[in-house]
Amino acid sequence: MATLNAFVSSVWTKDGSLVDADRPDPNTGGVRHGNVSWAKPDERNSSTELRRIATERDKAGNYTDFYEYYWAHMMQGNTWEHVVTWIKDLLFRVPPKRVAHAWVVLWIITVIVGGMTLWGMWPKEAPKLWVAWVSALGGMAVSTFVSAVLVKRFGDVARYVKALPPNVAKRHQIRQAGVDLLSRLIDDPEYDRIIVAAHSLGTIVAYDILAQTYTRYNDQHEDAPQPERDSLEQMIRDAKASGKLDIDAFQDQQARAFAEAKEQGSPWIVSDFVTMGAPLTHAEFLVAESDEDLRARQQNRLLPTCPPTLEYDGTTKMQHFSYSGKRDRKPGDCRTPHHAALFAYTRWTNLYSQEKAILTGDLISGPVGAAFGLPGDKGVVQGVRDIPVMPALDADGKVAEGHKRSFFSHNNYWAMDKGTDKGNSGVPHHIAELRRALRLLG
Repeated sequence: MATLNAFVSSVWTKDGSLVDADRPDPNTGGVRHGNVSWAKPDERNSSTELRRIATERDKAGNYTDFYEYYWAHMMQGNTWEHVVTWIKDLLFRVPPKRVAHAWVVLWIITVIVGGMTLWGMWPKEAPKLWVAWVSALGGMAVSTFVSAVLVKRFGDVARYVKALPPNVAKRHQIRQAGVDLLSRLIDDPEYDRIIVAAHSLGTIVAYDILAQTYTRYNDQHEDAPQPERDSLEQMIRDAKASGKLDIDAFQDQQARAFAEAKEQGSPWIVSDFVTMGAPLTHAEFLVAESDEDLRARQQNRLLPTCPPTLEYDGTTKMQHFSYSGKRDRKPGDCRTPHHAALFAYTRWTNLYSQEKAILTGDLISGPVGAAFGLPGDKGVVQGVRDIPVMPALDADGKVAEGHKRSFFSHNNYWAMDKGTDKGNSGVPHHIAELRRALRLLG
């Protein structure tokens, strides 16, 4: 619960815009020192280790429940062999230009570790005492690095992103438990809207869970016209032709299509997907074999894109992310979103920290709009709102005035004491952007 408690503190407890400051504290009846929440047991999470964090009513009259989907305990038993297999795969592939320097560093580390290992095995005369001590300490350092960093830290990544026979059962277990939890929350009439927020490797897990859960609900709606959905499809068609898509207008239209679908009986209530420190930026290197392979998987609707992939309809003579299920189809038929149209109704916001020289920013993160956008006549149409934080960047991609680079910022996306302030708000820029992405007031 440590991660969830810290997250809730930043996006709920310390956000003075969510609850009227003069409202009495619901625990003491006195002056409040932050927004109040309580940890409550909840059977929906199927874990005695976890609690639901329930909040007091906000300005909009709503309550918010925070859940943590914890899956690390399912990824036990990582071994050096799992990591070696993955590293070999990375080393002998041409990396994207943006991480080529990190790829070179990985090669250097590999050569050094390999050289030290061979040197230690090579027969030689008894070394001098200082050489023996240096060798021993070097061996301990390498052993610690392999055990504490490679196996424990990268072992989860290595096993989840590679669909090798030893990994498949773990991947299925993690995804299925997540799908089950999300489905229980969607099916609960108590909830009106769900926001999925994820960090690091969790963004890949959450993306998979969302994609698989959506297939349970995409065809559950009334057989009625959907003008807002039609407007969204036209917006995407226009963007494919022009190569331009206004993110503000697109997300506003997504929200209208989402509300329309709900009014017509759609049970899908996941309005937003918020990612932080997402390795999805390297999707062609981590979850596919190449950029061409990534695009092929997206075109085949194995991996949902934002905006969603369109398909040509011979009846309407246009491209849609929806289809008519009638055998005798007509242009005016009511339509159903296809199983990969997740991001027609769910807005995606991605926070990343620009990396420089590996030591500052977040090498793991980056913009995801291009990797998960929709190829068009004039380039990739990007429907993800990518927001640079720690530091903020200006229109030219340079560090914005008043901001500075952060040292290893991967774990700081909801840390109140990191980053830089924006204006006179006193709130770090990355926290302000995270709160804006979550839209807790609706």
